[in-house]
Amino acid sequence: MYFIYRRLLSLSQTCSSIIGSPTLTNQWSLTLSRTKMRYHFPRPNEYKRIKKHGWFTRMSTPAGRRILMRRILRGRHILSH
Repeated sequence: MYFIYRRLLSLSQTCSSIIGSPTLTNQWSLTLSRTKMRYHFPRPNEYKRIKKHGWFTRMSTPAGRRILMRRILRGRHILSH
């Protein structure tokens, strides 16, 4: 068991020196980098989403009709918002 741990430790140190990623022994740096929030995203607005990607907007332009036709031919059950 000790031999396996030593092997993993040396392997992780060589990989971290090559890649620059945190080692297996330093788990706090990995946790902090994954959970740190940079900024708050704006809340989704359903009105804007429907106005931009909705059925009537898609049907009003030739490119939108092509998008709907492509989704029909692919067999999508939901064509637009």
